[in-house]
Amino acid sequence: MKKRVLGAFIVLFLLILTLIIGSDAFNLLMCLCALLSFVELFNIRYENKKHIMVMKLLGLASILLILFNGIFYNVNTYSVYIIPILLITLPILVYNNNKRYNINDAIYILGICYFLSLSYGTLIRVSSLDMLKCVYIFIIAFITDTYAYIGGRLVGRHKLCDISPNKTVEGSIIGVVMGTIVGTVYYLNVVGSELVFVLLMSLSLSIMGEVGDLMFSSIKRYFNKKDYSNIIPGHGGILDRFDSVIFIALLFILFLQII
Repeated sequence: MKKRVLGAFIVLFLLILTLIIGSDAFNLLMCLCALLSFVELFNIRYENKKHIMVMKLLGLASILLILFNGIFYNVNTYSVYIIPILLITLPILVYNNNKRYNINDAIYILGICYFLSLSYGTLIRVSSLDMLKCVYIFIIAFITDTYAYIGGRLVGRHKLCDISPNKTVEGSIIGVVMGTIVGTVYYLNVVGSELVFVLLMSLSLSIMGEVGDLMFSSIKRYFNKKDYSNIIPGHGGILDRFDSVIFIALLFILFLQII
């Protein structure tokens, strides 16, 4: 338990540190995390299919093409989303073998490219708008996740759902309560806004963090994997650290339209 908690706060510290260093450092870190996340989602399905590795490279290139737009260059948005479609779907004709590479494979790879580009791109966008609001996303995600884990280990008795057998109702409630409290206190004192709105926003984001965790757990369960294929030995995987962050960021960008 100590290693998991310590690991979560080390990641949080590193993320905040890159934000302090500057936007370029944070943007590059998010691009790296997006690439590593793609590799994890790719490997979990195609771990033993060496012939499809070229599609991994095309997927990585597609993510960089989308994320680098607005950072290192400015290209029409339609173009950066059209090119990945061509890169990922046209190889179906080259493989010319339904068992080796087909439309289902193309949709899966294209889907995770777009999803991860949008998710990490949202974090980049929020940080460019207000660094303090980006810190808010990370605080809620890691406080919710950490206290849900601690609460589940200490007082958890009732299983939350079959998707993630280790999650408990008690742990999730504790995680959401702590995420809401800490997130609200931070936002009111550092960013500033109406108490009721911030409280409801923090509660919604904290719950969304739990949802994000369950969503990615369902992916591992679908592929009958205990964990994502590790890229860094001894590390649980980038997505294990960012599953909550991703969904919180996507919901938070909607709240920013209201603020």
